[in-house]
Amino acid sequence: RFNRERCMMMQCEPKRGANTMAAFKQVLTAVQEQMQLPEGYKMKYFGEQETQDVSNAALAKNIPLTFLLIYVVLLFLFPSNYRKPVLIMLMLPLVFIGVVWGLLLFGKSLDFFAILGLLGLIGMNIKNAIVLVDEIGLQLKDGKGAVPAVVEATKTRIVPVTMASGTTILGMLPLLGDAMFAGMAATLMGGLFVSTVLTIFVLPVTYCIFFKIRADR
Repeated sequence: RFNRERCMMMQCEPKRGANTMAAFKQVLTAVQEQMQLPEGYKMKYFGEQETQDVSNAALAKNIPLTFLLIYVVLLFLFPSNYRKPVLIMLMLPLVFIGVVWGLLLFGKSLDFFAILGLLGLIGMNIKNAIVLVDEIGLQLKDGKGAVPAVVEATKTRIVPVTMASGTTILGMLPLLGDAMFAGMAATLMGGLFVSTVLTIFVLPVTYCIFFKIRADR
């Protein structure tokens, strides 16, 4: 019985190393297509997928507030210029390119733990962007021109940013074979690789566009 109602339960487990979300969708689709429920009966799924759906709904509900709080914190960090927080936030959607590539490359799905990894990835990407934008500000305070300041700041931040991302990517390698945390590892590895490239190449260009910096002729 379930909630004082009679029920019939069918249970199965995916093969080791299989994509659990893909397996669930395949089984659920086959059951829905081939089974006609009599009047008064209903079908409900339990287990890992139900838990993930509930958790994902709770995360999705609070994500807008999370981004708002991140922007407020960035405003406190850069109180003299609201465009810097906007610039840093604009880098976040591009991280999904790396997330998709990572999941496709390793054959993983965007499950609950992958979403947790994505949230952690957002924080890492913002940290890298803050380091570069802040360094550009320090170079400008030292009296350098706008273009030399952007170039020098990017050059000095390449090693710290790439080393921090590289060590994290290597640290995720053992988790790729884990049935529970493989999606999170693929998300972090793909997202960090792309976010590092974005920080080094795309962010400086976007900074120049935002602040209308042009090379001296």
